[in-house]
Amino acid sequence: MSSQRLYLKKNKEFSLIKGHPWAYAEAFREVPERLATGDLVEVRSHRDQVMGYGYADVDSKILVRMLPLAPGEPLAAGIGRLVREAIAMRRERFASPETTAYRLVNGEGDAIPGLIIDRYERAVSLQIYSLGLTAALSEITRAIKELLPEIKWIWRRNQIRLARADAAGLILGSNLPDKIEFKEYGLKFSTDLVNGQKTGFFLDQRENRNLIRSIAAGRNFLNVCGYTGAFTVAAAAGGAAQSVTVDIAKPALAEAENNLRLNSLALSTHKLVAADMYEYLSQCRQGSFDLVVLDPPSMAKNRRDAEKALRAYRRLNQLGTKVVSSGGYMFTASCTSQVGREEFIEAVRDAVASAGRRAMIVHESFHAVDHPIALAHPEGRYLKGLLLKIY
Repeated sequence: MSSQRLYLKKNKEFSLIKGHPWAYAEAFREVPERLATGDLVEVRSHRDQVMGYGYADVDSKILVRMLPLAPGEPLAAGIGRLVREAIAMRRERFASPETTAYRLVNGEGDAIPGLIIDRYERAVSLQIYSLGLTAALSEITRAIKELLPEIKWIWRRNQIRLARADAAGLILGSNLPDKIEFKEYGLKFSTDLVNGQKTGFFLDQRENRNLIRSIAAGRNFLNVCGYTGAFTVAAAAGGAAQSVTVDIAKPALAEAENNLRLNSLALSTHKLVAADMYEYLSQCRQGSFDLVVLDPPSMAKNRRDAEKALRAYRRLNQLGTKVVSSGGYMFTASCTSQVGREEFIEAVRDAVASAGRRAMIVHESFHAVDHPIALAHPEGRYLKGLLLKIY
């Protein structure tokens, strides 16, 4: 691995001065042909001022992902140091054995762009979004083992669409179980690190699930886009009288059933339905649920799709609002980073009005504490949640 010095064009340094972690290829005066993915880069302004350091990714529009490295600090060693800092913060926040799954490293939020690491009991799921991190994997593994010696498996999954990128595999341990069991606020769950979405479980909704648990007693509950039923388990544990979990994917519903069984929750009162979310809601009797969760997957891959995503949110929330009983609750969420918080709230407001209902915001939620956001990286503020009381 070599070290390179790259110069920015005039007036292209301002975002980096503010601390933004991305430097796009178009911002540089020239890109040397010898530059390789994984090279340590010293970024300088057009006036030859040092803007900082990062690693190169020649296959990405983000040519350099910036890191808070000290002058002369080796790239892998610096990444290892940052991983240790991130894990140390989580160990302070998650000392209780009641929660054994949480995010260890949140990419740009922990000053390591392109790296996501989640813990599930004694297993770790690691995602890399740039091959520039490949050379640092041994240092990352060493940092995990040093601070979390009880970890038995590290599963690596690439989120890079390149033919030369290995898709996935174990980088620590052997004989990874098909299912990893863990706890969240005392509730039991299992996840499939190999075949599950992302790193296996949506940890960013942890506090919202606990919120739903706190208001579920005696209510008829509907979980739309329920995936593996985490919100359903929380509602059932909170005393929901009955529930319906809707998802288009039958394998996900099988996992939801397993998660209910793990917690000895009566399956007879918790129905699982494989259906399209719009079709199911359209067929529901108005006011038939006291508590509804709308937690769809991301609706847009880029900013060009943002308006399409907003139309989808308006439609989904209009249909969802209609099935909530008067005085009932609806929790609606968006994980679409291309849709801003105010845009999402406006879409929900339009949906409630078009449904002929009235609503108040009881609680507005953001990311969980293990999903920090860099102050200079607004793109990291993807998760938006609203708990509404519907009239």
